[in-house]
Formats: sequence, structure tokens, C-alpha cells
Amino acid sequence: MNTRSFKGAVALGSLTATVALLAGLGTAQAQIGAGQAPAGPPVAPTGPGAGSFPQSFLIPGTNTSLSLYGKIQLSVHDNIGSMHTSDQGPSPAQGAPNIGTLYLEGPGAAGGTSFNQEFRSIHGGLRAQANSTNFAFETRTPSDLGEIKTVLLVDFSLLAGQGNYTGAGVAATSINPKAGAGNNSIPRIQWAYGTLGPWLFGQYNSAWADPLLFAPDIGDQNQVGPLQTVNIRRPQIRYTYLMGNGISLSGSLESMNSGAAYCAAPTSAATTCVGTATAAPAAIASTGSDNTDVAAGGLTNLPSFNFGGAWDQPWGHLMGRVGVGRSEVRNASSPAILGGTSQGNNITQWNWAIEGGVMVNTFGQDQWRGLVNYSHGLSTYNSDAPGGTIDMVVNGQNGTVSSLNELELTTSYIHRFNPNWRATGAFGIGFFNKPSSATGFGNCANSGGAVGTCVAGGTTNAQLASIEKRHIFSAAALTYSPVPGQIDIKAELDYYDRKVQASGTGASAWAQNLSVAFYW
Repeated sequence: MNTRSFKGAVALGSLTATVALLAGLGTAQAQIGAGQAPAGPPVAPTGPGAGSFPQSFLIPGTNTSLSLYGKIQLSVHDNIGSMHTSDQGPSPAQGAPNIGTLYLEGPGAAGGTSFNQEFRSIHGGLRAQANSTNFAFETRTPSDLGEIKTVLLVDFSLLAGQGNYTGAGVAATSINPKAGAGNNSIPRIQWAYGTLGPWLFGQYNSAWADPLLFAPDIGDQNQVGPLQTVNIRRPQIRYTYLMGNGISLSGSLESMNSGAAYCAAPTSAATTCVGTATAAPAAIASTGSDNTDVAAGGLTNLPSFNFGGAWDQPWGHLMGRVGVGRSEVRNASSPAILGGTSQGNNITQWNWAIEGGVMVNTFGQDQWRGLVNYSHGLSTYNSDAPGGTIDMVVNGQNGTVSSLNELELTTSYIHRFNPNWRATGAFGIGFFNKPSSATGFGNCANSGGAVGTCVAGGTTNAQLASIEKRHIFSAAALTYSPVPGQIDIKAELDYYDRKVQASGTGASAWAQNLSVAFYW
């Protein structure tokens, strides 16, 4: 792989050389993380105007070296079963939803002729998009304090309410594009950070996300286990210490997410959290946000912190991290989650997480990866958390608050047949606890009859259907690179399975997709 193709692979989502460099990894290992075969070290830049690092040039009149790289990608995907999406965002490129949003079947699922019921019974739609295209600017400048590096990575995101396809109709007040005008996607910052020696400041992938443990070539990043989707990019301050012999340590202060699933405190005997034979139970609501001051929602007064290390040797890569965060949710809704309306009556608790993983070079240029991630109510380090930011479950009737925990196990294997062909398989499974605050919750629901009629195992709004139990994600991808490191043509098949605490209630779906990516 040449230097130019390596830079292109870097721009492929979260698999970045900058992570590897900060962690003290070699170029060859960073290439492995990008799904490519390892190569020798890059050739040092030579000639007039050459920059200080590969694929860079010296900005005239300055001592700053600049590199530009990125990818152009077309993704065509087809959802099968209960998976239906709006394509309102570029990540994941294939348009699959979070597993926790799959439409349920069984007790507690919306029934009858509802919109959700219809979606569970019909095939998804064929979609195509190019908004996973991205580009990056990287600079390096020598100084008396050491090298200063900056990185800006930009992709494209649809405006809310915008049409997804060329030729979408235009109403008088619509912002949909005119026929032939494309989708008017606008740029979105993914990364914007700078480094000075071992220090990093700005928005970047969380230190919790280890790019060498991501499943190469798996395009759908809604996987169970790796931190990849809703909360991977985080404003942060990070320090990395290189100990030598392939060992690196790092600590990171990061912007935190927090949120809760709750049953609000009852306002009358007719509306209780649990429900009786004559009183319908209150619904389970959820809220999650990142430093947003709203009447009821998540907020944080402290950053999260994670610390860990990695060991890199010719045989592969080993890592481990621990994290801690202070989850806080406003209790000023109406009715209040735990009663009262004072903003000082918020729900606060400390939570933690731990992870460990390994990548092993097996046969030829193959790699096996394994990752274990346990989140004790700390969804900021867990992409699979329901809604992306649910840390705790709250029972407003008895005042019980307990963390929502998940144990995630994931593994993947990549086999390279030759420089042009490779295959990847991945599997992940996550197990959620049943929080103690859910004691008394059940499938007691108003079945659509008289108000206040509680029906055990009812078919609407069952409370236990609002609390996850198990998620499964598996995928297989076959990739053809006619020009290795420059062009990838990939076919992928994904499977999703969701179970909730309500007995016999769950969902499953398949997605198939084809993508063509050009790296530069």
C-alpha cells in the first residue's frame, strides 16, 4: 500500500492513522486497522515543496506542511423486514437504525392497524446515497514546544425535512431540492482537534474507541460492543504517554451524555407507575441529552474520564480501559419524576465502565479481534444503550433509581485471499440487566378499552417492553479492491435481533447493501 492509499484508508470513518500515531502504533498496524494488508514504512517526502510527512506539501512562505485526503462513497442498501429508516443522517451509511429502535412484536408492542404494525409486516425500501463521502485537512508545524498538528474531518448530513433523492417534489415552503439538483447535503464537522506533543484538544473520537478493534469493512456501525455511533465523537482533552516497548498509556476528559428511562411520579390514584386491576399504569418515558438545560432531561456538570493502555507487538494488539462519569437528570417535569419541581431535586449518581480487547495476527495477513465492554449505567461509553444516552431507570412511585447495565461481547475475523479480495465476519451480543427500579413493572396495560382497565399481558404500552434485555448484531462482508487502497467494492449482509424484558416480545431484521468507495 502506498502512502496516498493509506491516507485514503484513514478517512474511512473511525479507522484513523492519527489514533495510531497518538497511541504510538506503527504505520503498518494502522493500515491493518483500516482493513488493508500491512506494508512497509512510508517513504520520506523528497523533492522541492515536499512536506514533513507522507502525502503532504509545504505551504509556500511558511514552515507548515499540509495534507488533504478523503473518500467518495456510494452506498445502496435494502432493508428487509421491520427495519425502516428515514436516511436523515450520514452515519451509518447503510441507513440502519439503532437496534433498540426496531419495531417490536408480541406483548407490549403496538398492535392493530397502527403505522408501526404495518412497518413490521412489509419489506423495507431500496435506498441510495453518497453522503458518507468525507474529506480531511491535516497540518503539521514545527515549534519550540514541539510539533503542532491539526486535523479537520468533514462529512455531509441532510438537513431535517430535506428530500433524499434527486427529483423530490418542491412545495412552496419546502427546502426539498428541485428536480436534478441532488439532495443539497451540507458539511458537518466530525473531527476538529489539535495536538502539541502528547496533548490533544478538540473534538475527536473518544479514547474509549480503539480503531484497531473495529471490524474491518463492516460498514454498518450500529454494532453491539464497539463505541462507534451516536456518541463516538467527543470534545475532549487527552494526554498520551509512550512508555516504550510498544506500551502506551492515556487519560481523557470528555464531554458526557446522560439520560434516563422513567415512570413519572403519579398525580392521582388513577395513574400509577405499576397499575392495578382498576388503574392503568403510567407509561415509561425516556430522556437523554448532552449538556442541555431543559425542563426534564439529561445534563452534566462534570466531564467523564477514562484511562487505559495498549500494548503493541508483532503478534498484534492488546488494550484495556476504565471509565467513570456522573449521570444527572433533571427532575422538573410535570409531573416530576420523583415529585417536586425544584431544579435542585435532580437525580444524580456515579457510574462506571470497563473494557478490554485484543487483535491477533493469525495466518498470513488475517486478523482475529475480540472485545469485552461492560457499562454500569455509563451510556456515554456504550453505543448500544437504548436511545444512545440512557444511564438509569427510575420508578417515580416508590422513588427507586438504579443503573441500566449492559455486558457486550463482540468478535470479528478478516481473511485476505489476495491483495484484491478479502472477507470479514463479525458477531456481537449484549445483555442488559433488569434494574431494581423496574420491580413491579409488568405487561399490565390499557388494551384500548375503558380508561383505567388494566389487562395483564395487554397489547399496548407494556412497561417491560420499554426496557431492553438482549441485542444481537452479526454481519458478513465480501470486498473486492481492483486497485488496492484506492477503490473498494463491497457487498454486506447484516442481521439484527432485539429482545426486551416483556416476555415473548422482540424484533429481528436483515439488511443488505452494496457500496463503492474511492480513496484519495
